Amino acid sequence: MKSRLFSLPERTQIGLKLIVTHVLTIPVLLIVSYISRSIIVLSITQTCLLILLLAGYWEFLGVRFKWIFCSILECAILMEMIVILIKNVPGSANTVWFFLLMLLQIYLLFLVTRIIMVILKRDREVLEIAFPFKDGKFMITDGGNSKLSRLMNYHYHSKVHKKRRTNLSMLYATDIVKVARHSKFLPPANEDYPVFSQKIYCPMDGTVFKVINDIKDNIPFSGDYPYNTGNTVVIRRDEYFFLLGHLKFGSISVKEGDIVKKDDEIGECGNSGMSERPHLHMQLMKSDTDEYWQGKGVCIQYRNKDLYKNRILQV
Repeated sequence: MKSRLFSLPERTQIGLKLIVTHVLTIPVLLIVSYISRSIIVLSITQTCLLILLLAGYWEFLGVRFKWIFCSILECAILMEMIVILIKNVPGSANTVWFFLLMLLQIYLLFLVTRIIMVILKRDREVLEIAFPFKDGKFMITDGGNSKLSRLMNYHYHSKVHKKRRTNLSMLYATDIVKVARHSKFLPPANEDYPVFSQKIYCPMDGTVFKVINDIKDNIPFSGDYPYNTGNTVVIRRDEYFFLLGHLKFGSISVKEGDIVKKDDEIGECGNSGMSERPHLHMQLMKSDTDEYWQGKGVCIQYRNKDLYKNRILQV
């Protein structure tokens, strides 16, 4: 018998997961550490907060909420730390539990290290691009070297991509949304997402290799998405293939064989294909053949920086 959670609409499931992981988890850990007066539990709480700050899905809750919420929690952690130190409360007397908690903390610190590596690491092979959007504030919702941290970029580790053997080409795949001053929580219509219908511009010089322009846009969080990048433009230059996916139905203004330059308008952002909400998916692949999905993912840079998760760009 299936769990009731999985019989709920996808939008409701995602909303519940976000509330539990992004809003409730750290306060619950704080309460546990307060009751136990355990320095190791408080340390775990601090590490979890750092992971959430760097790798959480803040596009849905808002950048302003992120900083206010995390700042309040950080103050609470520091206050609790001061109380523990002043009162000199010993840690847990149970050696087994203390050992297990130490192992958990080591693992969490490992995750933090990998996240920071994604942000700071400089890849050898990169392509500097023109940003595909103009005039606004945009957020990278998944990006960076997937091998270093799946928390920062899930594409390479995704079961569905591994099954289709497309995950190697998605090593640096990047998703982008637009940040608005005021936004709703998981709105039900495409038009409620500020990135929907935004014009998309060519990120590199090349020749239009492939165009798909006839796939209808999904209703946000409706489930059962086809395994494709929806309305798609692929631009080729030598052995490099640049893919822009999930474009708006009928919006693409270029055709196969066209010569395009950086900043040429090519279409509008949509919600087509394997996409639960409006966003732009883009990835750069290197392949010796026309089978670009079997190629190797290459790092994309803008303003000499990688496009890593939660990076905010003012364009």
